[in-house]
Amino acid sequence: MNTQVLDQARDAYRAGDFAAAAQLFSAVKEPGEACGEADHLRGNALMRLGRYADAAQSYADALADAAYGHAGALLTNRGKALAASGDFEGAVESFTAATQDASYATPFKAYLGLGGAYERLGKVTEAGVAYRQAAIDGTNPAPAGALASLGTCFVALGRPNDAIEAFRTALDFAGPRDDVRAINAGLGHAYAATSRYADAVDAFTKATSDGIYRLTPEQQAEFDQARDTLSAQASIEPAGNTYAGGVDPLDPLGQSGAFMPDPSDTGFFTLSESEMVQQDRQDMKVRRKHNHTGLKVFVVVFIILLLAAGAAGFAFSRGFGIPSQQAALEQLFKAATDGTDPAKSLSSTIDEETRSSILAAIPAGSTPRIDEMDSTMSTAHAQVAAVLSKGGELTYSVDFARDGLGWCITGLTADFENGSADGAGVGSSESPDDASDASDAAASDAPAASDQAEEVSAQ
Repeated sequence: MNTQVLDQARDAYRAGDFAAAAQLFSAVKEPGEACGEADHLRGNALMRLGRYADAAQSYADALADAAYGHAGALLTNRGKALAASGDFEGAVESFTAATQDASYATPFKAYLGLGGAYERLGKVTEAGVAYRQAAIDGTNPAPAGALASLGTCFVALGRPNDAIEAFRTALDFAGPRDDVRAINAGLGHAYAATSRYADAVDAFTKATSDGIYRLTPEQQAEFDQARDTLSAQASIEPAGNTYAGGVDPLDPLGQSGAFMPDPSDTGFFTLSESEMVQQDRQDMKVRRKHNHTGLKVFVVVFIILLLAAGAAGFAFSRGFGIPSQQAALEQLFKAATDGTDPAKSLSSTIDEETRSSILAAIPAGSTPRIDEMDSTMSTAHAQVAAVLSKGGELTYSVDFARDGLGWCITGLTADFENGSADGAGVGSSESPDDASDASDAAASDAPAASDQAEEVSAQ
């Protein structure tokens, strides 16, 4: 194995030059030589280039290196590559094998790919079972997508009531990366199938309220039918109470809400002008006293303050802070590029060696983007994509902790797999036993390219 070429290949991969990286990783080993790391990262690069069949073969070559390990990640990536190339039967076989790897840290990814492959093969029941497994997997930080796919399967299986529960639960778990509009559209479709037209209209309206999201032709037809049905029902409902001559005896003046004054018991028509003014003043005092205007104002102000305090507490408990996690990340990446002091963004508990390792793992000129966030009141864990200056992305796992009202970073680990890591990744401060930091780079699944494969298989 040529270690010098391997280093050059890693550098090209970090820089986002995936064409050069794929060629260099091929030149790392001699014919017949096993090198799981090189084949794994070459597969990742080929996925980025859209060469899915070649990527699948590269992952298969990496699996042949028994000493390398990471079978679950490699099988999942190979399943994505096969699905993207149109081999759904092969994808099902590869995804199924990935779910049987007890050491695989994120099996929900294999179940998601398995559900998509089964859908493309028309096996809706099997797809629903796979999506359910992905949704209940404790390692899945964002189960909303799997729940929405499960709801779609329930509708196709003629079980709209189960679909409604799946979509509603998906909305409860929806995060920043989930398309709430699409989930609401699916929920409207399920409501329409049960003739719950008012609920269907409400869900479809939420899906299209931004004026950007477009329903499918079938969903649009259901939306129109639900609105037409509700309009027809409203037109045949009994009209409100009417009175002879069009006059309400309890409100003869129209909108006053009071009885017409009777001169026999009020003296209204016999009062002089000055007496009427005096009477009006006395009545106003009585009304003010009974209305307790001052007390009502106090209660309203108190309720507003109470709601504001509650809203602030709720926001704090859900992870709001100044600076936010995103702001802390941007400060850290700027410090890594400019060579300035990162103390404002890093926790004071981090030692100097760890701080240097974190800064070294961040490519100069890159910008961070939080893709997934799991936050409590005092801690947070995020999957972060670093957009490289020359194109391409790297993925990081980042840990945060509260620092007063804001957030600071307590740990950052590079990860070549979007959403989860099967190893520390290039530039990570962590490495497994008997492996170098460079070898640790290949311990990830395919990065954004893997997501691309998922998108292709779902079309």
